[in-house]
Amino acid sequence: MLELISIVAGLIVCIMMPIEVGKIRKGWVRDKFKGDRPKFLAAYRKQLKVLMWLGFVFAVLGIALASLQDHRGEAIVKVIGAVIWFAVAAVSFFSLRTLANVPDTEPVASSDA
Repeated sequence: MLELISIVAGLIVCIMMPIEVGKIRKGWVRDKFKGDRPKFLAAYRKQLKVLMWLGFVFAVLGIALASLQDHRGEAIVKVIGAVIWFAVAAVSFFSLRTLANVPDTEPVASSDA
C-alpha cells in the first residue's frame, strides 16, 4: 500500500512541477506565500533541490529493496516506484535548471498600446 501511495505521489509531482515552473517563469507567486518574488524563487529553488535529492534517494532505496524481495510481483512494484522517483529527480533537476535562467525581479508587463 505504501508503494502505491508513493507511486501516485511521484506521478502527481511529475505532472504538477512543470506546470508550476511554467507559471513561475511568467511571474506567478503563490498567494499564500508571505514575501516578495525573490524570496519565493529562493524558497522554490530550495524545494526543488530537496525533491531532487529525495527522488534520487527513494529511487536507489527502491532498487535496493527490490533486489531483496522474495516475490517477483513485489520486486516489480518496487522497481516501478523507483523509476517514477528517478523521474521526479530528473524533472526536479531540469526544473531547477529552468528556474536558474529566471530573473529574481518582478516581470515587466508588456504594453501593446
